[in-house]
Amino acid sequence: MDFSSLLKTAPIAPDVLSQSLWMIIALPLLGAFICGVFGRKLGRANVNLIACSAVAGSFVLSVLAFWATSHAENGVPVSVVNTFGGSPARYALWNDLGTWFSAGDFRVNFGLLVDHLSGTLLLVITGVGFLIHLYSTSYMEHDDGYWRYFAYLNLFVAMMLTLVMADNLVLLFVGWEGVGMASYLLIGFWYTDAAKAWAGRKAFITNRIGDFAFLIGTFLLVLMVDAFVKQANDTDLQPVGSNVARYANGLEQRGPVTFQGLETLARAMPEASGVVKLDTPIKSGPLEGRTYGGALTVAMLLFLLGAAGKSAQLPLYVWLPDAMAGPTPVSALIHAATMVTAGVYLFSRMSFLLVLSPVAMATVAFVGASTALLAALIAFAQDDIKKVLAYSTVSQLGIMFMGVGMGVFWAAVFHLVTHAFFKACLFLGAGSVMHGNADETDIKKLGGLRKEMFWTWLTFFIATAAITGIIPLSGFFSKDAILHGVHHNHLHGLEWVSKVLYPVGVLIAVCTAFYMTRLYLLVFEGKRSPEARVPHAHESSWYMTLPLLILAVLSIGSAVYAGAWLPNTPQALMENFLSPVFQAANRIAGSANTVQLDTSKPTGGDYLFAWVWVALSGAVAAFLYLKFFPSQAGQPAPAPLRAVRRVVQNKFYVDELYEFLIIRPVKFLSFVLYRVVDSLLIDTVAVRGTAWVTARVGSALRYLQTGDAQAYAAVMALALLGGVIYAILKVF
Repeated sequence: MDFSSLLKTAPIAPDVLSQSLWMIIALPLLGAFICGVFGRKLGRANVNLIACSAVAGSFVLSVLAFWATSHAENGVPVSVVNTFGGSPARYALWNDLGTWFSAGDFRVNFGLLVDHLSGTLLLVITGVGFLIHLYSTSYMEHDDGYWRYFAYLNLFVAMMLTLVMADNLVLLFVGWEGVGMASYLLIGFWYTDAAKAWAGRKAFITNRIGDFAFLIGTFLLVLMVDAFVKQANDTDLQPVGSNVARYANGLEQRGPVTFQGLETLARAMPEASGVVKLDTPIKSGPLEGRTYGGALTVAMLLFLLGAAGKSAQLPLYVWLPDAMAGPTPVSALIHAATMVTAGVYLFSRMSFLLVLSPVAMATVAFVGASTALLAALIAFAQDDIKKVLAYSTVSQLGIMFMGVGMGVFWAAVFHLVTHAFFKACLFLGAGSVMHGNADETDIKKLGGLRKEMFWTWLTFFIATAAITGIIPLSGFFSKDAILHGVHHNHLHGLEWVSKVLYPVGVLIAVCTAFYMTRLYLLVFEGKRSPEARVPHAHESSWYMTLPLLILAVLSIGSAVYAGAWLPNTPQALMENFLSPVFQAANRIAGSANTVQLDTSKPTGGDYLFAWVWVALSGAVAAFLYLKFFPSQAGQPAPAPLRAVRRVVQNKFYVDELYEFLIIRPVKFLSFVLYRVVDSLLIDTVAVRGTAWVTARVGSALRYLQTGDAQAYAAVMALALLGGVIYAILKVF
C-alpha cells in the first residue's frame, strides 16, 4: 500500500468515529471539571497529568477524525447527506445529537461537523494546545493557583473545539462566548493585581460589543431564511437539486442556522431562472421591502463587527495588547494559535455567503489592511517583548482578513495554521526569555542571549525568520499566497480595491520584517545590557524547550503545503486539500459574478520581488540596531524623531481617544442616570417622596381623629346642613 492509499484508509471506520466526535470536546471539559473542583486536593503533579492527558486524548481523537475525513472506500470519499437537498458534502463527518432547544418554528440541533477545514483547526487547537500545556507545567511550577490555571486552560480548549466543530451558528456562538469567558479568566488570572484584573475586564467588555453584533447578524439570517421559504418556488432550488418542500423539511429537522442550509440558500440565490435573487425585495416579515442582497450585506457587516472583537480588528483591537497581562503561555494559546483566529474561521466557514456581497468583502479587506498597518507601525516603538508580539499578532490577523475579504480563503487558512506555529513559538520563546532573566520584559534591558540560551535562541530565530517571510520557511509562502490573491482577485464594481490593497500589503510585510528583526537583535545579539536584572541568563527546562523545538520544526515543515506536489494538479497542496470546503464559494462567485477569482500561481519573479523587500527591510533594521544606534549612544535624537516615537509608543493615543469619545461620555451619562434619575427622581421623589407625603398627610389628619363623639356629631350635622343647602340651591 502506497502512502496516498494509506491516507485514504482510516484506521477507524468513519461511521463509527462520527458517533464519538463529542468526546473530542468532552475530554478537556472533563479535565477542566476535575482540575477546578478537586485540583487543590489532587496536588500539582496529578493536576499536570490530568490536564495534559485530557488535551492529548482530544488530540488523538482529532487525528483520527481528521484522517477519517479523507477516507475513500473503493474510490468513493466519505460524505454527509444534505438534509436540505442536493449533492452530499464530501470529505466530512457529521453527528447530529438531536434537538438542543426549540421555540415555535425555530429549532437548533446539537450537531458536530468535521471536514477538511474544521479538521485542520482541530489539529492546531489540540496539538499546539498540548504543547502549551506541557510548557506550562514548568512555567507555572511555582504558582499557587496552578489548579485554577489548568482548569481554565482545559475549559478554553473545550470551548474552542466546540466553536470549530459546530454545524450551526448558535452552537458556534456557544463556543464563541465560551472562549471569551475562558480568556477573561486567564487574562485576569493574577486577579490580586488590579492592572491585570482590569485587562481581563477590558477584554471581556470589548468582546461583548462584537458578540452583540454577532447575535443581530444571526437574527437577520433567520429572518432571511424564513422570508426565502415563503417567497421562493421550486425553480429557485431546482438548480441545486432541491425544492421548497424538501428545504422546508430540512429547516424543520435541523433549524434555519445550520451551515448546510445556509449554503443551499446561497447557491440558489444567483440562479437566473429563480424567482428570488439578490436584488429581489423581501415580501413579508420585519425585512419587508429590503432586498435579499442588502439584508445579506448588513448581516455580513454585523458578523465583521463580531469578528473584529474576537480577532482584534479595528475598531475593537484595543483589548489584545493589554491581554498580555496573563501568563505568557496564555498569550501563546489564546492570542496566537486559537481564539483570535475565530473570526477568520467564521468567515471561511460562511464563505458561500460572503462572496454574494462585494461590498462586505471589500469592507472586510479594508478593515484587515488598516488594522495590519496600524498595528505594525505601533510595534515599531514598543519595548515590551510581549507587546511587540501582541501587535504583531494583530497585524498578522489583519493580513488574514485581507485574504478572506479578497476571496483567497485557502491562503487565509494556510496563514492561520503557519501563524499558529511560529507565533506560539515566539510567545513561548518570550516566556523562556522572561523565565531565564528574572521576568524581565524590556527588550532594551536584555541582549546577548544567543550564547546563554541556545535552544531558546535557535527556535526564536527560526520563528522570527518565518514570520518575517524568509524563504523557504512557511510564513513566506502563506503570506505571499494572500498577497498574490489580493493582487489578482477583483471584486465586481470595486476593481480598484485590489490595486489599493496590494501595495499596502507589501508595506505591511516590510514593516513586519523591520520590527521583528529589531526585536530579535535587541534580545539575542550584541552585548548584555548593563541594566539587566541578572548578570547571566539560564536556559529553561526541557518541558519548555521541547515545545519550542517542535513548533520551530513545524514552522519550517508546514511550508510543504505551499507546493503543488499532487500529480496533474497545479494547485498548492493546502489549496487542493481545502477545495471541497471552498468549492461552493468559488462556484457561487462565478455564477453570481461578484468576484473574479484568479487561479494563477506566484512566479519566481513574484517570490523574488517579495523577498527582496523583506530582506532590505531586515537589513536596514540590522544596520540601525547593530551599527548606527550604538555609535550614537549618549547623543539625543532630533526633537521631531522623539515626538514621532512618543506618538507611536503611545499607540497613536487610540486608547485615550476611546477614553475621551466613548468611555467618559458613557460614565457621565451613567452618573446622570444614577444621581438624577435613580437617586433623585426614583429614590427621593418617587419612593421617599411618596412616603413623606403620606406621613405628612397622616400627621395632619390625626388632629381630626379626637375620639370625641360630640365633635363627630357636630361635624356630621354641619355636613348634613351643607348638603341640604347645596340641594336647595340646585333646585332653585
